Amino acid sequence: KYPTFEKLAANVIAKDSGNWFSTFIINRGQKDGVLPGMNVIADSGLVGIVTEVGPNYSKVRSIIDDANNVSSMVPTTGDNFNVSGDLKSMNESMVITFSGLRDAQNQVKVGDPVITSYVSDQYHQGILIGHIRTIEDGANNLTKVGTIKLPISTNTRISTK
Repeated sequence: KYPTFEKLAANVIAKDSGNWFSTFIINRGQKDGVLPGMNVIADSGLVGIVTEVGPNYSKVRSIIDDANNVSSMVPTTGDNFNVSGDLKSMNESMVITFSGLRDAQNQVKVGDPVITSYVSDQYHQGILIGHIRTIEDGANNLTKVGTIKLPISTNTRISTK
């Protein structure tokens, strides 16, 4: 799905102790040209970002990790907002959360795709994050919040930025 990105295949060789892969180690590192900040993708979309690199391994912080924030957009409307990792939501409903969506015309709908935004300085533009699962007015009644259902794939690649 991402033919314009230069990619390098990698295998997960270790993970954190939780039920989810919020952070994990892959078998590619500096000797393979991997650098901190590189995007990790799968055929179905964004997996995470490389945070640390050793000679033969790299640590990846996945999209579901509580510390992860991604500038995102709905491609059909161009609306930008923030997607946050949320391990609690993953445990309960297999989703992550979003906030700050300014959808004054109520054009964004459940099922709409969510991709990485051109606003991001960490992620390539246009990588699928998932699809809107729920959407509701935020506490300030100016923006919307909700959840995103993630796509699932076992075919993971590192994408250079």
